[in-house]
Amino acid sequence: MKYEDLIGIPFRFGGRSKDGIDCLGLVCAFQRYRGYYIPDRDGLPMEYDRQPDYLERAMKTLSKYCVQVEEVEPGDIILMRLPGGYTHIGVMVDETNMLHVLKNRPSGIEPVLKYGRRVVAVFRPTTPLRHRNRPAR
Repeated sequence: MKYEDLIGIPFRFGGRSKDGIDCLGLVCAFQRYRGYYIPDRDGLPMEYDRQPDYLERAMKTLSKYCVQVEEVEPGDIILMRLPGGYTHIGVMVDETNMLHVLKNRPSGIEPVLKYGRRVVAVFRPTTPLRHRNRPAR
């Protein structure tokens, strides 16, 4: 599988297949392809609408399986805060573009600079699939 295989998948909240996928499912699928483990849930309930605490939850979960970095590289995970309080996640496919999926829009590639100040953090996966029960420290 290549990242191109993940382009054009329709958005579906909680989706984890080519029939429909959400932003976290897309990032997890891409990282699995690369050989890294990122959990597709944090064990707490998710709701379709805004999650006021999800940014904090996402930061905490990603910190267990990734390191936070300043410089962006292909494969890095981009965590964003969108208007209306929504938390969003995408993955870099090269030095300037990310793969992501939004409500009412299929997955695709866009320049990360389009989201500028909305980017909250960048994470680099460190936990190989074969060690998924042992998160990075």
